[in-house]
Amino acid sequence: MGKIGVFEVRHALLEIIKEFKTISSDDFNELAYISATNKSELYLRDKLAIYFQKNYPELIVSREYLHKSGLLDDTNERYDIAILERVNNINVEPVLIIELKNWYCHDVPSKKVWNAVISDEMRVDLLSEKLGRLIDVIQIITFTHITNRVTDDLHNGIIKYQSFINDDIQKGKKKYPDEIDKYFNNWIQNDERDLVKIETGPGKYQRREIKNYFYVISKKN
Repeated sequence: MGKIGVFEVRHALLEIIKEFKTISSDDFNELAYISATNKSELYLRDKLAIYFQKNYPELIVSREYLHKSGLLDDTNERYDIAILERVNNINVEPVLIIELKNWYCHDVPSKKVWNAVISDEMRVDLLSEKLGRLIDVIQIITFTHITNRVTDDLHNGIIKYQSFINDDIQKGKKKYPDEIDKYFNNWIQNDERDLVKIETGPGKYQRREIKNYFYVISKKN
């Protein structure tokens, strides 16, 4: 049975990024459009889940997974993607949870980014305790960087957090992805987690140049 880990997640993301390039043109870049106009984690979640279900048909790939251990289980704790293995003809059990978050580069100094990483780890730890066995967790953190400002710019209702993005550009003190790398290196100071980084090439939406940086964080068990 195929096992999905960090290597497979990285490969899947590279294939999805390649797909974005093939369906984009000089006039329209799909990833740039998705990430500039709203947070992209649900869109990427669906792309990733479809990829894994197509390529690992022996596994169950659940979107917005809700664990139910019995008919009276009224939990409302959902997970972005759950990879489940068949125990028998009736039951399946989660072996991996994948959580996705999308931030914008001006969010980088905030502790809320790292707090979200820890919060998702803790949620999976609680599920592991409930099931009495270890469930792996991989997190995909995407940062969107809109790099330029044009004079006839769009407003906040079209490009997400436009005013914050423009303010960050005008200050011009931060360089990306260096600031993101420093941020994660500051928090990941031991051997408890692995960090893999993937950069996408620039794309354009309404004359705004947009880049996305993917960080795959896994907790060592």
